[in-house]
This record gives sequence, structure tokens and C-alpha cells, in this order.
Amino acid sequence: MNEEKRPAEEKLTAGQSFVKSIRPAGCALFLVVAVLVTALCLTVGRDPIPGYRPPERASYENDLPRLAAVLEEQVFPSLPEYEMTAAVTGDTVTVTVEEGNFVAARSAILRYFPEDLITFERG
Repeated sequence: MNEEKRPAEEKLTAGQSFVKSIRPAGCALFLVVAVLVTALCLTVGRDPIPGYRPPERASYENDLPRLAAVLEEQVFPSLPEYEMTAAVTGDTVTVTVEEGNFVAARSAILRYFPEDLITFERG
């Protein structure tokens, strides 16, 4: 009657069970794939205006009419899916998005130009 009691086996959680079933090689593969997916998600982005290189920021800070002209002549024609206009209002250039996705148009402009020089309005 001297029975030794075996300790009860602890129940594995879902994560522990998964790791146990895929073994160390599977864990390494899983980590590599997770790093690659994260890197891909953080670095991939579509260039709204392929090949466009805006001038340096300093060239626009004191010349807002020039910034408005560059937007009207070079940028807006390259984004035909949005109908936009630019006008100097006070100490910023106001871009009015008449038609199209407001958020996408704003994002496309801010990819090339500083946010503190441009304000956006819905048309």
C-alpha cells in the first residue's frame, strides 16, 4: 500500500501544444516567416506619383505662391483620380479636394510636401 502518487500531468495551453507539435525547426521557420511578413508590411508602399522628386523644403517656406503653382502644374495633373485645387490662404496653401477619396489624396500630397505648409479641405 505504499503507492507513490505520480504528479498529475499539467494540461498544455494552446500555444505550448502548437510549439510542441511543430518542433524546433518549425519554430525557427515560423519566426523567419513572421520577420519577413513584418518587414514586407512596413516597407511596401505605392508611389503615388512615380518618378516625381519634389524640390527641397526650404525653397517653399518663404514662397507659398510657388508651392501652390507647383501643386497645380506638376502634382495635380499626375493625380487624375482626384479633382483638387490649391490656393494660398494666410501662411499655408489650402488644397481643396473636390472629388475622389479625400484621405488618399491627402496622403499622396503629404508624401512629397511638408504638412505644416499645407492645409486640406473637402470640396
